[in-house]
Amino acid sequence: MAEEVLYIGIDLGTFRSVMVSSDGHEEEELTVIGTPKDQIAKNFLKRDVLFGEDALKNRLALNLFRPLELGVIKDTPEDRQFISNFINHLISLSDPEDYDRVIAVIGAPAEASHVDKTAIFDAASGTVNAAMIISEPFAVAYALDMIEHTLVIDIGAGTADLCRVYGTIPGPGDQMHTGHAGDFVDAQLIREIQRKYNGAQITKDMARRWKEQYSFTSAAVPDDPVVVDFSIEGKAMSLDITDCMQKACESIVDPIVENVKLLIAGSNPEYHDQFRRNMILAGGGSGIKGLGALIERRLSDMGDVTVHVVDDPVRLGAMGGLRLAMEVPEDMWSNLTLASR
Repeated sequence: MAEEVLYIGIDLGTFRSVMVSSDGHEEEELTVIGTPKDQIAKNFLKRDVLFGEDALKNRLALNLFRPLELGVIKDTPEDRQFISNFINHLISLSDPEDYDRVIAVIGAPAEASHVDKTAIFDAASGTVNAAMIISEPFAVAYALDMIEHTLVIDIGAGTADLCRVYGTIPGPGDQMHTGHAGDFVDAQLIREIQRKYNGAQITKDMARRWKEQYSFTSAAVPDDPVVVDFSIEGKAMSLDITDCMQKACESIVDPIVENVKLLIAGSNPEYHDQFRRNMILAGGGSGIKGLGALIERRLSDMGDVTVHVVDDPVRLGAMGGLRLAMEVPEDMWSNLTLASR
């Protein structure tokens, strides 16, 4: 009797992670873990660890941890345990106990260190029979079937990962990253508003929600002003933050453009034109209106540039991991430079 195999693709994100499986499971989870502050909280919650939205909902009774910070895992036993708990939680959502064998491909940040990959692999090894770690930008390109001379710009919460893809697993020299990503936009938005409105009281969550709803660049200016509610020294106000939003969203463009130029210039010159014409803008940051067009404009001095903005930035990395798990035989994994040990 043939083994029943479950294939899983996971996109580990600083803010949100996604798991998809070959039997149709699709789960999104905020990348956050909560542990009870004391025995009272533990008795009340009746759990040792909470994840995602469940952790945020009970955050006053919990110590909250984000296992990925700026796209990397802190190299401490405690943080390794947190990432292990989180990955095992994601895999458990696919009901792996119903299968004889479980195979997972996990997307990690483009420049994840050996420490990060080892921690991720060790975390998954207790739950799956085989695991492979790949870069998130490569997973995006694989999901789109665009792995022939493509340059991926994957903007997450903690990092913007850039990667040259040309028909094989990319090496370290094909990848770069910058900390100018979603979290940076949130922080910049708070700074811009507080610079404009002295005494403005704004949290990171408020800034993130406004960004998700109203973000734009000069390539897609909205017809109506961006007006939001917040307090100034305790007094409720409704104020225009249109210019603040544009400045914050465009603050990540120059570092991305600089790294794109470096990756193209450092590639085989026979393929420069293909890389210029085959750029993919992915990740949550790709939802900023007009961002792809603005990047094209800023790269125009390099020649004709085309930036393709993906339609499904949330699930795409996980779908690429799932497809790779199902299409690449395990006996070939040892030949892939980012494969698990």
